[in-house]
Amino acid sequence: MISYSICIITKNECTILEECLRRLKPLGHEIVVLDTGSTDGTCDMVLKYTNCLHHFEWCNDFSAARNECIKYASNEYILTVDSDEYLTEWDEDKNQRMIETNPKGIGRIFRTDTYTQQGETRTVREGMGRFFSKKLYHYEGSIHEQIVPNNSSITASYYALTAEFDHMAYAGDIETRAKRSKRNADLLLKELEKNPDDTYFMFQLGQAYFMMEDYEKAVQAYGKALTYDLNPRLEYVQSMVESYGYALLYTKRYQEALGLEGVYEEFAINADFCFLMGLIYMNNALFDLAIQEFLNATKQKVCKVTGAGSYRAYYNIGVIYECTGRTEGALKYYKMCGDFEPAKTRIDALN
Repeated sequence: MISYSICIITKNECTILEECLRRLKPLGHEIVVLDTGSTDGTCDMVLKYTNCLHHFEWCNDFSAARNECIKYASNEYILTVDSDEYLTEWDEDKNQRMIETNPKGIGRIFRTDTYTQQGETRTVREGMGRFFSKKLYHYEGSIHEQIVPNNSSITASYYALTAEFDHMAYAGDIETRAKRSKRNADLLLKELEKNPDDTYFMFQLGQAYFMMEDYEKAVQAYGKALTYDLNPRLEYVQSMVESYGYALLYTKRYQEALGLEGVYEEFAINADFCFLMGLIYMNNALFDLAIQEFLNATKQKVCKVTGAGSYRAYYNIGVIYECTGRTEGALKYYKMCGDFEPAKTRIDALN
């Protein structure tokens, strides 16, 4: 069996970190915690779960803290976890086989975020690289840090672990979310002063504004990044195009959002983009095209936002049918939504 160290950086997150550690402890692997200046009892709490507690003076650089934490790990292989991530599934046997098969690769965990956007609860599940050999990789970037090879002879490859986490960062109210996002935006702006052409930082800046619900600034950040020649197969580029589309809708730039038709072939490879195009057509009163895109969404294998490839798509088709006087069709699609409460409400109203 390959031993690995679970590395966590933290500051003043005593309550949520304890739940994080409580869930990680049964894995039976070394847990290394790097504290960056807690004053809320975090350090005393950590010692209930691990003796590997170290300290680091915060310098507004997440990669510096991550790399410092990794230095204290006694194992070659590292699993990095944030203190606001709660483990919900981990298959040790399957993961051991994947690690043995991909000793030079980067293992992806899957993280679920649930938050409220424009009064609607959204649940998003995304994969992210978190497991690697410290002999081969390290972190770079002061904010939204990335795993990068230690030298140019290494080409990063990814594989999927059977690992699920719930992310609690954006689960609170908009004020809590905005405070965290503003901190991220300030750090990202400093990074962009040093690297003005870095499209990944532009994307993350747009995400920070998006989570603050400052959609005007989000549109500007995404729009600037999208002027560059980007690879549509990169996950962050796909997420950026989708977030850009939503930001345009939230700022009522409906006709401008139709411009995403120009990249349809490159990005209509998941339910999320097809669902977005359905909303764009719907807001432009192009109802037949909207229905077609919502149906396309239900046929896609990949879906990050819960319901975009199923009940939410059917619900919007039901809305279109209802609003255009086709009650029978509306009831048909509302019934296909299962227990989705808005659909049940419309069924009751129509009946």
